[in-house]
Amino acid sequence: MRNRLKPILAALGFSLGLGLGLGLALPGRSSAAPSAPPLESGCAAAALVDPAFRDAAVLMMRRLVVRAPGQISDGAIRRTLSPAHVDASGRAWHHIAAYEANLGLIGALRIDPTLRTEAARWLRWQIRHLPVDGQDRGVLFDRWISADGREMTVCPPDIEPRHCRQIDATDSTIASMFLLAQAYLRHGGDPALLRDPAIERAFRRAATTLAQLQQPDGLSHAKLDHPVSYLMDAVEVAAGWRALAALQQEVWKQPAVAELSRERERRTWRGIEQVLWQPQAGLWLTSAGAAPVQSGRWYPDVMAQAWPLLWGLPEDRLTRERGRQAWQRVSARWPEWPRRNVDPAGFWWPAAAVAAHCSGDGRAAAEWVARARTAWLRPDTPFAWPFQVSDLLWLLWLAEPGPPQAPLPEPLDAGAPASGRRP
Repeated sequence: MRNRLKPILAALGFSLGLGLGLGLALPGRSSAAPSAPPLESGCAAAALVDPAFRDAAVLMMRRLVVRAPGQISDGAIRRTLSPAHVDASGRAWHHIAAYEANLGLIGALRIDPTLRTEAARWLRWQIRHLPVDGQDRGVLFDRWISADGREMTVCPPDIEPRHCRQIDATDSTIASMFLLAQAYLRHGGDPALLRDPAIERAFRRAATTLAQLQQPDGLSHAKLDHPVSYLMDAVEVAAGWRALAALQQEVWKQPAVAELSRERERRTWRGIEQVLWQPQAGLWLTSAGAAPVQSGRWYPDVMAQAWPLLWGLPEDRLTRERGRQAWQRVSARWPEWPRRNVDPAGFWWPAAAVAAHCSGDGRAAAEWVARARTAWLRPDTPFAWPFQVSDLLWLLWLAEPGPPQAPLPEPLDAGAPASGRRP
């Protein structure tokens, strides 16, 4: 299907979508009921992203996949198209973050299921690099690969030590791998891949590590050496346990083990409701023991309020309603967020547009999409940093699958390194 995507600049029609924030008709919008969202969520999909923008995003997903036959980097997925570090000798290095890549692929698979080939390669790549023993077994720390694909390391030359052997969070990274495997199967992937003994063992090790992170209150610590339980991690971990239970039940035929995973999911949600919900304020704590949210910071104060809304299960109306009201309450204090990046780090946070859509603020969601379209479809540097691969989950949540439209021209690999990391 994607073989038809050729570099045709004129076919893009960059004027499309300029009136999205004005309530005008949207390219690709259908009066039919939207398709299912990329995650098991009570938040519906939408058609705010027009087909040309959608297909450009899928093409970028394909370009982020490392294609270096015979090299150790083959099959990895870069966080962004531009290098994230250039060492003193002038060599460029790309950043590989499993959590980011897993989420991006989950979103892209819904639009283009043929990406299951890339998903299978990426799953195998992750498994090959997972530690098999020690306290970190089953979790993929960030990697760095040279621009030519010939070298890989956890610490490239001349980089700040804090970027070495780094992972944003162990719990959500493991959960994201379970969720990607479930999405791979949902979109036509071969169950035999997951039945491979090496892959099944790796998933079992990862599940053991994730279980060790779960605390008596049901919430997980982000890392063994960082004993903080975050709201955003917690809802992703609950979804991860649910996805793993489905794999254990359907792929590995382990109903008793699957029930243990479902119980861990239930314990996580109970912890979210009992520990992190503040009924007086009508808001969620950003982490267990954190100070009450004052909405003074876009991240984590505001964005954390969106996560229970986005990841809440269809049947859990109370959690989703609390999430909807919490998002409306805090986002109202930032009325400019659809029109400019309010995160001091410069990140786009497309999840905010999904949260706006899911809470009934379609105008704000459409304004954000129009702004992102203008910025991300620049012909010289499309989807430039601080765009990152995980943004595709949320952007494509606001798109509907369909036949390919006018493609994005082949982007040039940016020579300058990207700077900054999501906190």
